[in-house]
Amino acid sequence: MTAGGGHEVEGRSAARVRNELMAEMAGVLAATETVRRQTGADMLVQDLSAELRLSVDPPQDQPLGLWSRRVVKACAETDEGLQTLARCLGYAEQASVSVLALWRLVDEWEAAAFFKDTDLHPLRPVLREIRSTALLTALARRASHSRTQELEEWCDTGWEVFLHLAGDNTAAEELPPSMAFLSLVSEYLVKEGRTEEAEHLRRWNRKQAQLRGLAEEMAIWQQGEFVSPGEASLHPAYLLIQFEPDGVDPDSFWVAHWRQSDSDGWHPIPGETLKLHRDELPAAVDRLIEQAEERWWDLRQPVVIEFILPWALLGESVEWWHKESDAEVPTPLVMDYTVVVRSFERLRRVAWHRPWNNRWRQLKDRPAESRSHWSPPNQSAFQLERELKDDQQIVCLVLSEPPGTDSPAARQEFVAALRAGIPAILWDRGDFGAAFREAAADIVQERGLAGVLERIRRWRNDALALGPDDWHRHVGRHLALLLDDPERLPGPSGSGSDPHSAR
Repeated sequence: MTAGGGHEVEGRSAARVRNELMAEMAGVLAATETVRRQTGADMLVQDLSAELRLSVDPPQDQPLGLWSRRVVKACAETDEGLQTLARCLGYAEQASVSVLALWRLVDEWEAAAFFKDTDLHPLRPVLREIRSTALLTALARRASHSRTQELEEWCDTGWEVFLHLAGDNTAAEELPPSMAFLSLVSEYLVKEGRTEEAEHLRRWNRKQAQLRGLAEEMAIWQQGEFVSPGEASLHPAYLLIQFEPDGVDPDSFWVAHWRQSDSDGWHPIPGETLKLHRDELPAAVDRLIEQAEERWWDLRQPVVIEFILPWALLGESVEWWHKESDAEVPTPLVMDYTVVVRSFERLRRVAWHRPWNNRWRQLKDRPAESRSHWSPPNQSAFQLERELKDDQQIVCLVLSEPPGTDSPAARQEFVAALRAGIPAILWDRGDFGAAFREAAADIVQERGLAGVLERIRRWRNDALALGPDDWHRHVGRHLALLLDDPERLPGPSGSGSDPHSAR
């Protein structure tokens, strides 16, 4: 079967596939609120003309369907034109239903171009039944060798993920990510007892491998061990939230965040960076947690929240900030998550990283030979730093007074710990004296990382059990643990205002 001089393909012709996709895109575009209003259509035309250097006439008196078809056709004939069309529509409508629908069709257009002689629709019924976000994310990560970390908002079934991966670049001597994804899906279906559907995908994939000369790459890929992504990972997911001082206004901070849920490696995904007043920080954290939970709705891994705090905020009880703070009874973060703090100053001071890495390796590789140190009150910072650097087995310091205050001695004590590379620092945000010493002795007697986190969690749970009216009387409400892992660096911050260029 041929159409309009297109290649003859199995099922629909290549020309028919292109025409049908352009018709669908035009239909989506014509139905949008943006295009149906003259001012919106004019703005879309201006954005397209600016980004594509493409002459697009406004609709004026033309039927919207015909005009939309012409716009789509013009964009399809331009490099990156359809992606630009979807992006420009997103400027006006954000993540509307129409924008997401257009992105799905753009991905299908790219996939049709990649698999140029094949009708992809026979794959759709099987792939559309796979809807677990956690499963799809894990499969996409593995298929792309971790180049894809999070799914786009419109990729809500296996069909959309397959189409999106088909537009990704493929490294030399690698199986294309879309075909690797199909192979992983077929393995998953076999484990689910859906062998007929799995064989359908395998036959299709084998044929493509033969057509593309990828039989060897396919064989190598299939030799890899399949690990079911449906199994709960022992590696937690992380939400890193960083507060960077503005540098001008002492009460303003640049808030950056990263999400990390890849159990196969450390690949944090940056979010938007915002400048906020100190009073706005708890509400911003609440929003970030809600967004992460929405994205991770079927994640089986435990979640750890790490606050990267500057000196000025170390006195904040961030562990006890709330999620769902607008609820009648909001939830303290420590009820649902493991929460630790990290040092912003240490992350930025690269000259301190060598001793930090060395101490971390001591704690990680030789926990039985590692130990804690209690900072004596009124000891000079020089003597403390000397003692810490004299004993490379010290990996945890119990501070004599809380950091984040105006006390010069407290700052010097904290900096001495950072210079010595101490990865774990424990302190009392209240003034609990003997009760804190008892809790700290219990926590630091456990030399392994997991044990330290578990013991501090128990003390916090004891405080939680007293309820909001009384937990402030329990030392567990005031325990702070800084646990800095040099192997988990956040990486560059995401889109939004750049705190460095803005200064």
